[in-house]
Amino acid sequence: MSYKLRFISLACFVLPVFTVIISYIISINLDLVAKCIPNFEGCTSISRVGRYEPVKFFFKPMMYFYSLIIFFFWITFSKEINNFKIKSKNLVILTFITVIFLCLYITFLGESNLYSFFKRIGIYFYIISIVLLQLFSNKILISNQKKLSKIFNYKIVKLNYGLSWLLVISGLILLPILVIKIDTFPQIKNIISWNYFLLIQLFFLLFFISFKKLIYPTAT
Repeated sequence: MSYKLRFISLACFVLPVFTVIISYIISINLDLVAKCIPNFEGCTSISRVGRYEPVKFFFKPMMYFYSLIIFFFWITFSKEINNFKIKSKNLVILTFITVIFLCLYITFLGESNLYSFFKRIGIYFYIISIVLLQLFSNKILISNQKKLSKIFNYKIVKLNYGLSWLLVISGLILLPILVIKIDTFPQIKNIISWNYFLLIQLFFLLFFISFKKLIYPTAT
């Protein structure tokens, strides 16, 4: 496994988290959104943070760049595990789906009903596909521990695998809450979205940390 893959994974964690935080700070200072700790109070959504001018001129290009980074992450991951005779065809297909729907969400991030429809389609399918990508990637690592044990710290890999299952199970449980209208506690959707976003990005940080040695397989 190469240094390139390791540091792409770190970029996949840092870039979207940095983008959202900076966009939120700017939006607060411009009085575009309410000020709070959104992970606990849910006073605004991630979409609203990057929706308005001039913030969207920073938010959208950075998120497009993030979509490019995650594309390179999984394509590079697929190529490098192929060096160990590990198949990854499904990862490549899911990678294209993930990037397409993330770009759809970014493109239609706006206020009109039409924009809102495509934005929702984009974000829901992006979340489903990236969670599956993370689950399948971890499953590949777990299934090939003997081949990859010199490269990865499997305590961290198993922790990351558990995180992937947590995202799948919690996603199934929480999806109805995100779809239906809740007048008594409208902030709950934003609270779920902020924390789910953070957990998705945590996969990349754990992947970065899980490397213990960077080597290539010996040619035979």
